Amino acid sequence: MKLTKDQIEQLKKMISRKGYPFIDVQYEILDHVACKIEELMAGDPKISLETAFAKVHASFGIFGFSGLEESYVKLIEKRFKSHYWTEIKATFSSTKIILPIGIAVAMYQVFLLVPDLKTWYIIMIAALVIPLAAMFFKYRKYHSRYKQYVSYTAQNTLFVYFNIGMQICLQGHVFLNQSRFLIENIIGQLYLGLVVAIMAFLFLSFFLLPKVLNKNIADTEKLMQLYGEVKK
Repeated sequence: MKLTKDQIEQLKKMISRKGYPFIDVQYEILDHVACKIEELMAGDPKISLETAFAKVHASFGIFGFSGLEESYVKLIEKRFKSHYWTEIKATFSSTKIILPIGIAVAMYQVFLLVPDLKTWYIIMIAALVIPLAAMFFKYRKYHSRYKQYVSYTAQNTLFVYFNIGMQICLQGHVFLNQSRFLIENIIGQLYLGLVVAIMAFLFLSFFLLPKVLNKNIADTEKLMQLYGEVKK
């Protein structure tokens, strides 16, 4: 027995009322639930849609469809990270490797041109903040349109790592105010080396992240065409 269009719409509302805010999660759940309900209604044509839905929901245990939601969210987040690391690998395994080399050379050349480490550090921080702000303003227009799709919000996990990296870099001024500590203490030297490595990685990410975000947006657009946009 196949469900009608009206029955599918009713199922969408039932699933939404269960507290799953993301549209693509709702449809992932719908894909599983509809098949099971069709089986139940084929075996018992007199059963109501509501009763069949309740039985299917109960069959998933006390947490209902939460397991489906969790597995789908993890799948999407894994795919997003895969997009990012694919770009990283492509950069270091092809002629694109000139990009990270160029970033390293540029950082070194700026270091040679400025009078001291503190000035160089301030320039590097400014060079990180400016493209980060530009990226924020460029992609914020997509937020209201796609915020109810896990395929879009999955990118937030990567920005958490970016935020940690930026915080480490911004806190570096504590060591820069103790120049003797940097020179004489191995811990200070290691910390400065870590900060420089993070800076280089962030600079590289500014070139790669737009490609990943665009892929993510394209994935979400496909889902919107398949599932329909959220009704305001």
